[in-house]
Amino acid sequence: MSAVPAPPQYTDLLRALTLGTARRELAPQIGEWLDSLAAIDPTADQAEQLLAALGLTERLHRLQPRPTGATKTPHPTPAAETRTPPSPRLARGLQLILEGTYPDLLDEAIDLVLARQTYVPSTLLPALHPRAAALLNDDYPRAQRYLEASGERGKWLAGQHPDWALLLPDYDYAPAYHHETQPARKASILANWRRVDPAAAREALAGTWPGQNARNQEVLLAGLRVGLSAADWSWLRDALTPKRKGVRRAVTELLLLAREPTALADFALLASVIVTERGALNLSLPTDELKDLFATYGGTKAPEALPHRLLRILPPRSWSELTALPLPAFWLGRTPLELRDAARAIVSFRDPDTVREFARFLVLEQPAGFPTEVGGEVIRLLPRADFDALYEELLSKFPNALQLRSLPRLLALSRDTPWSERLSKAMLLQLIDGLHSRQLDYSAQRELAQQWKWAIPLVDTAIFPWLRQQLHATTERYDAFGKLATEMLQTTAFRRELQRE
Repeated sequence: MSAVPAPPQYTDLLRALTLGTARRELAPQIGEWLDSLAAIDPTADQAEQLLAALGLTERLHRLQPRPTGATKTPHPTPAAETRTPPSPRLARGLQLILEGTYPDLLDEAIDLVLARQTYVPSTLLPALHPRAAALLNDDYPRAQRYLEASGERGKWLAGQHPDWALLLPDYDYAPAYHHETQPARKASILANWRRVDPAAAREALAGTWPGQNARNQEVLLAGLRVGLSAADWSWLRDALTPKRKGVRRAVTELLLLAREPTALADFALLASVIVTERGALNLSLPTDELKDLFATYGGTKAPEALPHRLLRILPPRSWSELTALPLPAFWLGRTPLELRDAARAIVSFRDPDTVREFARFLVLEQPAGFPTEVGGEVIRLLPRADFDALYEELLSKFPNALQLRSLPRLLALSRDTPWSERLSKAMLLQLIDGLHSRQLDYSAQRELAQQWKWAIPLVDTAIFPWLRQQLHATTERYDAFGKLATEMLQTTAFRRELQRE
């Protein structure tokens, strides 16, 4: 049997390490590659496969050519720290987190570092910076929080390493962009460049645009989604001309995200002729003229229908203006797939009021068949105070709303910041109660165990004494749930100790 080629996915592996395999699953070919090398037990779980694959590909990654960008003003030595050193307790906690004992607590620890005006010890920076660099495309603000927490030495160290220098605001993107040959990596460089100099990044893309094939153009446009403004309107409108409809579709989304007036007016017209006053959506446009107009923007891509396309790319508030319906009433009339596309538009446009309104709709209305993954993206956009207030309202109205497969339960488990005391207690009681269900088959057991694991870093540390009493019997079980209950107690105790001044 021929050897399975090594998957060139070092960046994806780093992202999986940072985000967790529950949110970033490993591609099947990674497991096949490890099996072909006899590098790991075939029954190993995804976490073990991830660590093995990361170790093997790390050396291959070193051999790959690097972009030639660098910081514009390199410093031979780091500047003096302006913050106080971390306390021994916090430094030891950071070590345990970054060395893998409590990896899910990194964001909480970074928040503590920043709140206390201290910094991550220099010995831990080689473990912190790869995690920050892996987040640049998925969560730039989070990557910047990691960099800020690394202190002056961390910023200096980032400038010395080709994979980490992209974290710095004075990175010289121009040579890196022109040196890179892979479209996806060029798009990544563009996206980061746009955060510090949107005009220069757009001009760099414009200079290489004519020489790119249509597929590469479509990939490169993803780099322009950051920092869209009126300054981009003219170039985007000029780019709306190629024969490949995929490019036109990508440009169209950027025009609408940038609030370009002509695109907004054209799509408001298209939407107005397919939506009724009561919010029903027709499947086709009534005239050839409108069909031609839609085609100039790339039309639809099978099996996508016209309503789904419009729901996905129009500013969410447009629908209340077109129908005179409040948005929650409009959403109630949507099918699960239509509601999914409406949610994706909400994530793209990120209007705080609409995010808040849609999150409340999901949690209180619990629409059947709605995909939890997309709902999790919405719920993570809520500020902590808004999330706490929403679940306070839910539990006041519906005390039993957190049952095993309920949408509010799954959305709460999608959060990445700790819960309130009330939500923590309500969720833990439901998790414990689930162990006593007579219908807990093997599939339900696996689902419940995963939910226990997701809950571990989210529990409010203030309930630790209560938690210890509630989990006492569960920790004595000889199955996976006994281990999970013990892990929950240990992790909560660790977090409680970490938060002490």
